[in-house]
Amino acid sequence: MTNDELLLLGNDVVKYCKKFNIPLEYLFQILGDQKVTPMLRGKAMEFNAYLRLEQTLPKTTWSVQKLNLNAQQGIYDEDISVTHRRTGIILKVESKSAVRGSISDGKRTKLLKVPHFNVKCHRSRSNIKLAGTSNDRYSVDSFDILITNTSNAIFQGNTVGEHLEVIYDTSLKELLYAYYKVSNDEELITASENDWRFCIPQDIAVDRFIPRTPYVKLDNDDNWKSLLHLEEKLLQVVNQKRQQRHSPRRG
Repeated sequence: MTNDELLLLGNDVVKYCKKFNIPLEYLFQILGDQKVTPMLRGKAMEFNAYLRLEQTLPKTTWSVQKLNLNAQQGIYDEDISVTHRRTGIILKVESKSAVRGSISDGKRTKLLKVPHFNVKCHRSRSNIKLAGTSNDRYSVDSFDILITNTSNAIFQGNTVGEHLEVIYDTSLKELLYAYYKVSNDEELITASENDWRFCIPQDIAVDRFIPRTPYVKLDNDDNWKSLLHLEEKLLQVVNQKRQQRHSPRRG
């Protein structure tokens, strides 16, 4: 950032603190509070997903928008929309964080005996209230694409310190070092933050509902793919929706 941009940022921070009556000298202590940080990281992931999609999809074919930039209380905060320019068909993309500390080598799990992690795909309490239901699972048609990355999965859960700590299990950490071709925790964090995966909800649904915390294989998952395959899948979804739009209705 240039000096002028830093100056503008500093002024915006001061205005923000005045607006919400936050003592400027304690701003970073407040932002670092363990009750506040998860919310900030979740919101940051939405914007990082939006930026990554913008970088990945050709602008001549797709328009990517971050929805509800000024979301208000009592209104469901949608994530991202992707519009296919030629047909005008709009797809809804939902970003979901990995479950913290869920990375596993699979040796002690019953269902999946290969390295994997879990994604937090259920509704928050506030979203359940807005949806007017007691079911915290999303229906398969809630969104067209789910997107995540591995970053939250590699952090140890239930720590007491103010900083996020990479998993303690040395053998599991060595497995991740080898998978990402890195040699230290800092490089591992960066690699996992850039390891974006996506899936089509129908491919992981059970009885037309998305599992609360679906598994994602670290390697060669049939349902969760790298963003390298994203445009191909998006075009398939667009074609399906286009066919549905033009199919004759019965009754």
